[in-house]
Amino acid sequence: MAVKWETVQAGDVLYDVHSYRMGNTTMRSMGCWEVRVRSIDHANGTAVVSWNGNRDETWRARQITKLRRKEPEFEETMFGGQRIKRRTKSEPSR
Repeated sequence: MAVKWETVQAGDVLYDVHSYRMGNTTMRSMGCWEVRVRSIDHANGTAVVSWNGNRDETWRARQITKLRRKEPEFEETMFGGQRIKRRTKSEPSR
């Protein structure tokens, strides 16, 4: 689930999940990258974050609310890509 802006604190580790292209093809896969929140300014609606271990950047609240708290589980697709694992009928809803 997406993160609420009011609950984000400095030191949180969030996850950016989106699809990406697999090389020079039309095939796509899902990826997950760590986002570490260094500092946060709730009044201005900005946060200083480090995406995937890169240098610190300033992100707006809108970008932060698209992230996830928990890292999703992935499953392999037919040609080596990944997709988010689906719940089976026996699993309870969260």
